[in-house]
Amino acid sequence: MILRTALAILSAVPLLGPQLVRAGPDLPADAKAYVTRRMGCNHWGGEDAYDAARGREIGEAVRSLRCDTVEADEQRMRRRYRRQPDVLKSLDQTHDADG
Repeated sequence: MILRTALAILSAVPLLGPQLVRAGPDLPADAKAYVTRRMGCNHWGGEDAYDAARGREIGEAVRSLRCDTVEADEQRMRRRYRRQPDVLKSLDQTHDADG
């Protein structure tokens, strides 16, 4: 019984990853905004344009989130917060998180 409960808890942990990133109340406002934007870019970048309308929807989301500059913006964040390990950790977690 204990083993089964432990396995259930461990299997649920990966589902909490993106929420842990979002919940960073100690992040500076610009870092919070970046984290939200990055997760949106990750999400829309993984979507399938199965028809023209969906392709337009994806394209509009990618444009409005400015996903074409997300990597350069991350580098600026990393320089700005290079002495704040909590911010850098959030950026690391967000890199592959899906919003």
